[in-house]
Amino acid sequence: MIEIVIGDVHARPEALRALLRATRAVNAAGRRRRGCRVVQLGDLLDRHATGEENLVTARLAAGAIDVVLAGNHELQMLNESASAGGAALATLAAQGWPHAAFACGDWLVTHAGVHPALARNLPANASECAAEINERWHRRAPGVAADPLFDWRGPARGGDAPCGGIFWTHPIEWGAAPETPWGQVTGHAPQSEPCLLPGRRWAIDVGGRRRLAAVVRSSRNNRWEAVVVHVRGGRARVVVSARKRIAA
Repeated sequence: MIEIVIGDVHARPEALRALLRATRAVNAAGRRRRGCRVVQLGDLLDRHATGEENLVTARLAAGAIDVVLAGNHELQMLNESASAGGAALATLAAQGWPHAAFACGDWLVTHAGVHPALARNLPANASECAAEINERWHRRAPGVAADPLFDWRGPARGGDAPCGGIFWTHPIEWGAAPETPWGQVTGHAPQSEPCLLPGRRWAIDVGGRRRLAAVVRSSRNNRWEAVVVHVRGGRARVVVSARKRIAA
């Protein structure tokens, strides 16, 4: 089994298509390969993209990705009464998406990460933790009390909470003791390249319009490897980072 976690896409279908090929999630004809599981960690769509860009991206994801999580862009679009991404959101909903968390072994995948202050009240097992987060996410209703796990905005986002929730937290809010019971794969806060932060946290949002990143691991070596595609003029260049590996 090959596990692939894709970072923030922001409605860039060409970059997503190139990354799916580079990670061997799809073949040259664009068809899904067997033996892999693909998760996208949120901000698949973009509030500032056109409706067509969002829809093309959502349709591509529907055919090639197993699980799409919500990012802060999807969160805000879901809360807007009128959104240019309505058709794209409907495409995600038809797949049963978006979820809020997913577990890859003992690694937890969310959009921005679970801050240690919020991790204390969650299960220490990554699969159980993802299940609890998703259960809380799907039972939310308009007008209910805010849930810190989803609604807190910390100082990095101009909020008055001590840290952000899974859609808003930033590495600078983690402080000097960033340990959580599980390793984490996150996006949201752009880095110059995929990097392994203290506390077993992969940060894989590389920002920019032409770059998109993922981490990949196989059941044979059980190690994450970062893959970045650079798309320019319809052509993609692939960079595999051997310097950023960690035993799972």
